[in-house]
Amino acid sequence: MDKTLLLPYSFKKIGWVLFIPTALLGLLMAIDGFNGFPSFLLPEAVARGELLDHLCNNIVLFGILLGVLFITCSRERIEDEYIGRIRLNALLAALYATFGLTLTTALVLYDFEFLYFMIFNLCLLPVLFLIIEQLLLWRFRQEGRHEE
Repeated sequence: MDKTLLLPYSFKKIGWVLFIPTALLGLLMAIDGFNGFPSFLLPEAVARGELLDHLCNNIVLFGILLGVLFITCSRERIEDEYIGRIRLNALLAALYATFGLTLTTALVLYDFEFLYFMIFNLCLLPVLFLIIEQLLLWRFRQEGRHEE
């Protein structure tokens, strides 16, 4: 029998706790131009150091990736074959979208704009997978409520 290696359901909550704050911090860092910790959040008296910037970059990257991994790769309360199929379809859709977007931006963007996109692209596949999976699961649960 084929056994899927999934994390326990309790990891889903840990994933959301990791993902939400680090994704918000990452968004603020992107608005500030990927220069480390957002300068508009620090008082002017506080000196920004390279160590803080590097630490923030790593915290955001690890937090987003581990959070998405914990959310998407942990079991559902009721895990069946259809949930596994939803998971696979979401992964394929995210993969297609990521490749299409990367190919398109490679033709359109140059120099630092393409570099900024590639930084964004590091987390694009797992985050798209998370969004598509959650939407498909939500739609599946809504259809189940209408049948009752």
